[in-house]
Amino acid sequence: APWPTPRSVRQATELHAVLTASGRLLNQPSAAHLLNSLASCISPGDPLHLRYALSLFDRMPCSTFLFDTALRACFRASSGPEHPFLLYRRMRRGGVPPDAFTFHFLFKCCSRGRAHVLLCRMLHAACFRTMLPSAVPLIASPLIHMYAELGLPGDARRAFDEASVKDAVAWTTVISGLAKTGLLDDARRLLAQAPARNVVAWTGLISAYSRAGRAADAVDCFNRMLSDGIAPDEVTVIGVLSACAQLKDLDFGCSLHMLVGERRMLVSDRLVVALIDMYAKCGNIGRAREVFDALGRGRGPQPWNAMIDGYCKVGHVDIARSLFDQMEDHDIITFNSLITGYIHGGRLREALLLFTKMRRHGLRADNFTMVGLLTASASLGALPQGRALHACIEQRLVERDVYLGTALLDMYMKCGRVEEATVAFKQMSVRDVHTWSAMIGGLAFNGMGMAALEHFFWMKCDGFHANSVTYIAVLTACSHSCLLDEGRLYFDEMRLVHNIRPQIEHYGCMIDLLGRSGLLDEAMDIVRTMPMQPNAVIWGSILSACRVHKNVDLARNAANHLLKLEPAEDAVYVQMYNIYIDSRQWEDASKIRRLMEERGVKKTAGYSSIAVAGRVHKFIVGDRSHPRIMEIIVMMEEIRCRLKSVGYSPITSQITVDVDEEEKEQALLAHSEKLAIAFGLISLAPNLPVHIIKNLRVCEDCHSAIKLISRLWNREIIVRDRSRFHHFRGGACSCNDFW
Repeated sequence: APWPTPRSVRQATELHAVLTASGRLLNQPSAAHLLNSLASCISPGDPLHLRYALSLFDRMPCSTFLFDTALRACFRASSGPEHPFLLYRRMRRGGVPPDAFTFHFLFKCCSRGRAHVLLCRMLHAACFRTMLPSAVPLIASPLIHMYAELGLPGDARRAFDEASVKDAVAWTTVISGLAKTGLLDDARRLLAQAPARNVVAWTGLISAYSRAGRAADAVDCFNRMLSDGIAPDEVTVIGVLSACAQLKDLDFGCSLHMLVGERRMLVSDRLVVALIDMYAKCGNIGRAREVFDALGRGRGPQPWNAMIDGYCKVGHVDIARSLFDQMEDHDIITFNSLITGYIHGGRLREALLLFTKMRRHGLRADNFTMVGLLTASASLGALPQGRALHACIEQRLVERDVYLGTALLDMYMKCGRVEEATVAFKQMSVRDVHTWSAMIGGLAFNGMGMAALEHFFWMKCDGFHANSVTYIAVLTACSHSCLLDEGRLYFDEMRLVHNIRPQIEHYGCMIDLLGRSGLLDEAMDIVRTMPMQPNAVIWGSILSACRVHKNVDLARNAANHLLKLEPAEDAVYVQMYNIYIDSRQWEDASKIRRLMEERGVKKTAGYSSIAVAGRVHKFIVGDRSHPRIMEIIVMMEEIRCRLKSVGYSPITSQITVDVDEEEKEQALLAHSEKLAIAFGLISLAPNLPVHIIKNLRVCEDCHSAIKLISRLWNREIIVRDRSRFHHFRGGACSCNDFW
């Protein structure tokens, strides 16, 4: 009597028990029925039941059908290629002849398990030797698919060309395979040659165009598909919605949304996500929220993640956080989206707190999250937070890669910790051109121009080719360290040897270098001949150089250009006022004062900050509001006395107010950076560096005084001003008094 067909693994085990008790397990039809039913019940990613099926197969008589059934079980369980290869070898050694189904399932298992290319080609050769032409329709498609999944489009195309019979499935498989491996134009030509074009082939090409950033081609394919009379399905619409999001074509996106309703398509999580993403990227966040409220709330985390990401990208981080708090299940993507939103909004503290919460949820941070947090710490100069993230990396909570290592060294460089950045750089087993560029740029930013150029030399010795960003870092190093000959050499090398067209940043570095070196005429020649209009940064460099080298006429010209570009920028008025005062042009200086008053321009107040025990302390000129102000005043008096004892003379010419010399000296002593340093000296342990952040350029008097303080107190003092770092040690500064 026929046996019942099991519908689950449990029912299959019951049938197994019945067959064993009745002695019918070794009966060929009964054994085949049991194994075939069990193979049909195995779920993807189910190694336990696969082992049960294979152990059952081991006790059965050998036949081609049973081997094919065992291979089908491997495919259904998403097994790697090991089991299928062993079964095939055992089949050949046992003299059991393979058939078309054998190779059909072998090729499918190799596709899913990413088998070794050589073994796959050996299977292909064995199939070619043993199979008759009648087997081609069953074998061609999985063979083509296997090569496409292995990233071998040439082999996939050859397998298609060699097939004597090409059915619609084979055409669709090769077109989708070529598209997936990036040969989009070849796939498009094949699609045009296909005897019958179906929705799967069109969809594969449309999705590939969207993934490759060729959104216009994806939309064109979709329109041609409709003109062929082929109805799109859910997957097609998802691919075209992605293209709409890239093109920011809201009208076309709305028409696709209407099409979904008209054709009563199945609205899956992926389609809801695509609709939300399209509306958000097209700038209609309100419509995205309507889709989410109507279709996404009762689903898994994917629609929630899309809505949170959409709000973050338009700057509505608080609304995104509200949605986050309403979610029941958070995944790594949820946390990543909101952390990135906080970072882009400059809210580092919230980003780090959310990172801590993510770890409490048992979720491991991925490299994307860590790179974002390190980048934020770098931009804000948040050294303690950056070190905490470094500790997470050292605990192997994330896998080190070149992007993470580059972000780590960049963070230390932008926090003024050159030694720690150098250690991070040396520990990297793999580096790329971006790593070297970050290292060179970091050394330049910290005033270590010669060290930056040494690293540039080592980079070239390692076989890396400098790109445009690398040369910006190199030219910045030359500019910050007054390396005039080297700057000219590398600017010409970039243009003439590597054929890199200079951008405005490269011209800006050269103009700054020439201006600092006193070659103002040569700098202006570049301004006049460069192929783009000079920006405010370039005219600002010219103006600063004019003050140093006392060129009032050129300063007036540069200021006029700056005021056209940035009429409300107070630094321009202040620079011109100081230039006129230095050249004793009192009337012109008064005109600048009146112009500022008429235009409502106010000078930015200078301040300095220092972090002590996790708390940031901010000081402004003459500030007496600090709770430890009496201790600071005592230290300031000690600084004044000890500086005078070693011959320090305040540069009172920097004070433009008409007061006596003693008042000018007191005014210089009360500068914010000196107050911050005094607080650092009384608050920090003697072995710790004093790290100051200044919002404006450090003045000449403070620069001279801090050099002496670093020697008298035997302390390293790091000052980050508006444009660079100054590292003071033993009475010298890393900038070599060139800033």
